[in-house]
Amino acid sequence: MSVKLRTKVLKDGGKSYYLDIYHNGKRSYEFLGIKTINKGTSKDTASQKNEKKRIAESLAAQKEIELISKGTQYTPIHIKNMNFFDFAENFIDRYTKKDGRMIQSALKKFKSYVNYDALNVVDISPDMMEGFKESLLKDPLLSGETPHNYFTRFKKILRSAKIKGLISEMPTNEIRFTNPNKGDTLHKQILIMEELRILSKTHCGNDEVKKAFLFCCYTGLGLAEIHILKWSHIKNGRLVIAREKTKVKIDNPLNSAAIRLMGEPGEPSERIFKINNISHVAVNKNLKNWLKRAEIDKKITFYCARHSFACLLLMNGANLKSVADAMGHKSTKTTLKYLNHVERLKDEAINNIPDIEI
Repeated sequence: MSVKLRTKVLKDGGKSYYLDIYHNGKRSYEFLGIKTINKGTSKDTASQKNEKKRIAESLAAQKEIELISKGTQYTPIHIKNMNFFDFAENFIDRYTKKDGRMIQSALKKFKSYVNYDALNVVDISPDMMEGFKESLLKDPLLSGETPHNYFTRFKKILRSAKIKGLISEMPTNEIRFTNPNKGDTLHKQILIMEELRILSKTHCGNDEVKKAFLFCCYTGLGLAEIHILKWSHIKNGRLVIAREKTKVKIDNPLNSAAIRLMGEPGEPSERIFKINNISHVAVNKNLKNWLKRAEIDKKITFYCARHSFACLLLMNGANLKSVADAMGHKSTKTTLKYLNHVERLKDEAINNIPDIEI
């Protein structure tokens, strides 16, 4: 096994440092991204060249220690002290595939879960990843396949860390992600029009939560959009906003019920519904007590309002493409689960027609 520091001469006469690695009978090369500049106004001084050489030599020494320590219980000190979030951000900066935004969102969720600004790479344990998985499944702002997708994308960062020798094995190896929302079946409950009428006449512990929830039933917004919804998003009787999760633009007309729920117009920068200072737990508790007073035996969250909106559109004659556009879906594949649900409701209604004797 050997790690040799070598240089390649550049066109301007400068040098590019790289590692010539021979390990387990195989030779590989790793460019360090360290170059000296020999021409022009930004030409390196002698001290700068020496500093770059010392950095390259240090990286070569670190690589040699990594290879020597493989298969042992020893973890090199530079790996022990590496901040995972620095590594992850660097990974994302270099990542070029289309799911880069989702990886960034997954990392944001992980950082919120651990609640640390710095976390050593070697401290990411299977227990930590199991807890992260559960937090994604319970996150009120995530639904459907999103928790599973976030977890899968996050593993790309860990896999890169393993390839680079920063961790010896994936901390997710024994974790099975059973997603209760997998498939084209609508698992969350919806509210039909008669139930919305009952709720509109029933007292809710927080009137802002009540108005915001009913507004979502008429517009298809989720709680994430309600938190940022301002009067500037209302233009000529239309709701124009991008979904927080996908950034897909929604441009839908507002019916009279939705307009009444908003109340008197305010300044463009003013939020329409004042619920930003209410925790998710408090919001869900308000919804639970409200449904109980209305004697509606369903477990409802804000995301159920979005589901209800889609089903109400289909029940009132909208086609699949129109519903997909209104919901801000990128394709009708996501919308199909609502159509399947409406079809089941129709079948149940037909089967519940009273029998007669012939």
